[in-house]
Amino acid sequence: MKKIVKFSVERTTQAEVEIGIDVPDEFLDEDGEVCDDEGLRDWAEENHKWTDQELIFEEVVDTSVIEVLNSY
Repeated sequence: MKKIVKFSVERTTQAEVEIGIDVPDEFLDEDGEVCDDEGLRDWAEENHKWTDQELIFEEVVDTSVIEVLNSY
C-alpha cells in the first residue's frame, strides 16, 4: 500500500571557504608561511568569523533519516 510519509533528515556536508584572515604568528614560520596546519585548523574552528562567508564549494556527504513525523 502506497502512503505519504513525512520525515526529518540530517545532512552532513563538506564545503570550502576562502577568506583573507590575520593568521596568528604562532602558526607561521620565520618566512611568514603557515607551518602548523593542525593548529591553524583548531584555531579556525574556535574563531567563527568565517561561518558567515559564502561557500565556494559544497557537497552532501551523507543524508540520514532522523524521525518519521507523519504518514497517511
